Amino acid sequence: MNRSSLFPVQVTLGALLLTLGVLGGRLAQGTRERFFPETGQTVREPFLSFFEAHGGLNFFGYPITPAIPEPPYQIQCFQNACLRWDPLAPSDQAVQPLPVAEAMGLGSPPIPPQQIPMGRPFRRYIPETGHTVSGMFLAFWLRHGGAKLIGNPITEPYVENGRPVQVFQRMKLIWDPTEQAVRPMGLGESYARTRGLNPRVPPRILQTSSALQVRIAMRRPVLAVGDLQTILVFVTDEENQPVPRARVRIHIPGHDPLLLETDEAGLAEGNFIVRALPSGSLVEVHVTASDGLRQAEAFSSFRIWP
Repeated sequence: MNRSSLFPVQVTLGALLLTLGVLGGRLAQGTRERFFPETGQTVREPFLSFFEAHGGLNFFGYPITPAIPEPPYQIQCFQNACLRWDPLAPSDQAVQPLPVAEAMGLGSPPIPPQQIPMGRPFRRYIPETGHTVSGMFLAFWLRHGGAKLIGNPITEPYVENGRPVQVFQRMKLIWDPTEQAVRPMGLGESYARTRGLNPRVPPRILQTSSALQVRIAMRRPVLAVGDLQTILVFVTDEENQPVPRARVRIHIPGHDPLLLETDEAGLAEGNFIVRALPSGSLVEVHVTASDGLRQAEAFSSFRIWP
């Protein structure tokens, strides 16, 4: 067989391999997608892996737009945040949350230098944005990727519709007193609307939580050095029923931790003498509770005066 008779076979084989490669790529992409009937949207790679690895529905909410080309990027918005894919970035950095709060101008001026906290274990100053994050918001921020995922704080905490909220570069967080927990708000929805992306928002879906709930009460919100302080901790389950024999740990700066156990009413009581602290200090108290399977935490504070 001469060389010219082999040429059509080589062309045919090359075309076949090319076709199989293209189809194989499409099939591989098709195996990694997830359809959400609540909004009629589909999440595909590479957004899907990032979505699943960082909390999924509980963190980002439902997808409310398709993946939208913005060459060389693609973006996709969820209820609580928007993600961007950069195909030129390293694979571990290709998908990142967009700084939607900054883009919407939701920040406030940095705090004055004299208000920068020093030595507060549950309040952290972020020099990159000139704001602090503390207490319940700090715990959530650290647990969910910090600046990389949520962004740095661009406001101090404030009250909105009767609830504490704080805005970060990529998300807005709220303290939910019903769930006794911090959760993201629908900033992705707001951003998608401002961009004219016509988001499809699902109807309100009732969600149940299997987490413990911890409530703290201080007998004396203001007291002096040497006074006796009493902390009451009430632990309940997802149905708001008392949890007896839950292990409670109370951390007070400058004091040894208090290790307690709840009684049949789900109540634990701790007492301590306030040690020497500067007048005017805000003492932040961190409480964790566990029933052996689940764990929850809460924060509170009292002030030293005079």
